[in-house]
Amino acid sequence: MKPETDIFASLHVHPIRRAAVVLFAGTLLAACHGGALEGQPQSPAQNTATLVVKSQLATAYAATPGTVISLKRAEISSRLTGYVRRVDVQAGDTVRAGQHLLSIDSSDVTGTLQQAQAGVNQAQAVYDEANINFQRYQTLFPQGAVSRMQLDEAQRQYATSKAQLHAAQAALRMATAAIGYADVTAPFAGVVVEKLVDAGDLATPGKPLLVVEDEHTLEVQCYVPDDIYARLHAGQQIPFTASGEAYMGSLKSAVSAADPQTHTHLIRLGIVSGSGLTSGMYVRVHLPVGEQTMVRIPTEAVTERAGITGVFVVNADSYANFRMVRTGDLSGGQVEILSGLADGERIVLHPDASIDNGTRIAVAVGDAR
Repeated sequence: MKPETDIFASLHVHPIRRAAVVLFAGTLLAACHGGALEGQPQSPAQNTATLVVKSQLATAYAATPGTVISLKRAEISSRLTGYVRRVDVQAGDTVRAGQHLLSIDSSDVTGTLQQAQAGVNQAQAVYDEANINFQRYQTLFPQGAVSRMQLDEAQRQYATSKAQLHAAQAALRMATAAIGYADVTAPFAGVVVEKLVDAGDLATPGKPLLVVEDEHTLEVQCYVPDDIYARLHAGQQIPFTASGEAYMGSLKSAVSAADPQTHTHLIRLGIVSGSGLTSGMYVRVHLPVGEQTMVRIPTEAVTERAGITGVFVVNADSYANFRMVRTGDLSGGQVEILSGLADGERIVLHPDASIDNGTRIAVAVGDAR
């Protein structure tokens, strides 16, 4: 069995260079432990706020997906069949009530209107003649100049012509109203959220052309299971998040009847005006499910380094070390820490770019933050 050999000797390293290598290795080892080398000058401590982690009894939440819905939403369609002549708005445009949105070719309706007008003129002429005859026969009948049969026939023609005139007038009113349908206007003030037609497309009755919503009448809708539904009550303040921002909604209503397939209940949360939310946004509604002991820290203490979510923990020597954590519910400006932190550990409250592994933190005696 061969005797053990010095690794540096096997590499034929000069004794002076060997000492340099050993010193460099010691430097790396000290750096890995986040401390300073003995006898070496230390960098100034960072003055930054810290927080001692403490578990506490707090409200536990269950997160469920929801959607921002507009209470005033109109799918605008045409009552005519015709080609779209022009569209005056685009998706995202703000419109006022009565503003012109688009025009439809009314050539067919114009022809119908002309026919209806001609029908009224003809019916009016027949009615006028029947009315004159009936008035004359009423005068001649007492004199014996006309028979009862002739008078009855004149009266029948008068009544028939009158009904035909009324029908022709109704047809004219309908044709006149149809002309107005060629120009489509906004039913209320809002925002065009969908544009489903372009100039040259064929519009038919019932086919949506534009969708307009009132951005000032929004609410959040989501579905909750039976056990959570039983804990809710009208007016309850329920937090929710959208695009990383926290909001608060007031429970407006909850449908007692559950969906027979999902066995969930629809709930509606009111949103204050000017929240900045828009219809169709995805949100996460945080519903209270009881109380339990948990670790919760301010959201600003959580940071991301190299794609990893974590916090900077200050060790007993006042050095910061990045620690990966698993986060849970986010509400009220605080986030639940499911794993990675324990009671009594101190963390950096506002970790910025100046904080890194091995950064010395100035911690005041009795500092609770």
